[in-house]
Amino acid sequence: MAHKSTRWYNRHVHDRWVKKAQQEGKRSRAVFKLTQILDAHRCMPSDCGVIVDLGCAPGSWCAEIASLYPKARVIGIDLLPMESIEGVTLLQHDFLSPEGQQALCDALDGAEIDMVLSDLAPEMSGNRIVDQCSAIALNEGVIHFCQQHLTMGGNLLMKSFMGEGFDQVRQSLQAMFSKVKVIKPSASRKESRELFLLAMGRRGRSAPDC
Repeated sequence: MAHKSTRWYNRHVHDRWVKKAQQEGKRSRAVFKLTQILDAHRCMPSDCGVIVDLGCAPGSWCAEIASLYPKARVIGIDLLPMESIEGVTLLQHDFLSPEGQQALCDALDGAEIDMVLSDLAPEMSGNRIVDQCSAIALNEGVIHFCQQHLTMGGNLLMKSFMGEGFDQVRQSLQAMFSKVKVIKPSASRKESRELFLLAMGRRGRSAPDC
């Protein structure tokens, strides 16, 4: 275990995206995955609208969206505490819990969600089968949230992992959205099974009132 931790630390401190994040004052290297996808796929709503980031700690995606799109109304939710971000409403809750759902409804105050972001990943156990099941369960939770709250025509950007259950997640999105893309941004580590699903054009009725 110690050898594995040392190997991870050495890889982390020498990672080009970690260094770039530190140089630019970003909260994490994950921000570059977001910006690469946004730049390549132009998936932000035309009027920016309401953006909700599920599992947003440490807040790098929220901060970047608020900086790039100052007209957007950005709401982030996570179980972990975070330092405040100018222009962002941060909620400390599990987004799937009744308390989290109520906190989001209160923050939205009747507004519809135009885009959902999720860089959620499970806490890794080291057991590949268990970890994959946990990741897919998170994906399903995000999809359910979108079914309940994402407006017609809205978009979703969600982290997933290649493996058992991934194809079913993609098929669920294809049934719900007009277009679905599988993306591996260059800021993702090559050896990682991490992928991102970009789903655009939510089909069906508008999001219900809270």
